[in-house]
Amino acid sequence: MEDNDLIKGTLHGDDRCFAALVDRYKNMVMAVVSRVVKNREDAEDLTQDVFVKAYLALGKFKGESRFSTWLFRIAYNEASSRYRQGKPDTVAVEDWMNFEQSVDTGCVGQLENLSARQRSQYVQQAMDRLDPRDAMLLTLFYLNEHSVAEISDICSMSLSNVKTCLSRARVRMGRILTGMLGPDAASILIGE
Repeated sequence: MEDNDLIKGTLHGDDRCFAALVDRYKNMVMAVVSRVVKNREDAEDLTQDVFVKAYLALGKFKGESRFSTWLFRIAYNEASSRYRQGKPDTVAVEDWMNFEQSVDTGCVGQLENLSARQRSQYVQQAMDRLDPRDAMLLTLFYLNEHSVAEISDICSMSLSNVKTCLSRARVRMGRILTGMLGPDAASILIGE
């Protein structure tokens, strides 16, 4: 079923429709909120809070954007709110293979001896060192494959600001990876 059909079903009292939306988006929401909270349990709690808010506000969804964009905006706002409450630590996202696959994974030098899992772990360690906002933007763009326009809607930022922030986040990530692996290996992981 399409998101709009599931939304209509939910609004007509069929909670199975909302359960289908939760199943469809829970991993992506978890990836966004996991950039901010301290541990997996907190990430699960925050993910649940996001879906509760979405359920309660579903009648206000106007369909001007995709449901996923609307949902990720709720997740972004909840995660930002949690960060402002003084919980800036991050937790590892379970599967960063998609992020790693979005950049050039050819191997030279030091990377020839690293497995895909090890490369993924280096990327995750670098993400953990980033400012939570930078990490969330990279998560939305690379892991969740949102467009710059969708991220602009989710984060209430202008298109040019999203592009600038993504560019700066990639540079910061590159510096972190360079410090960890050296310039040749880092450039491969970040696609330069």
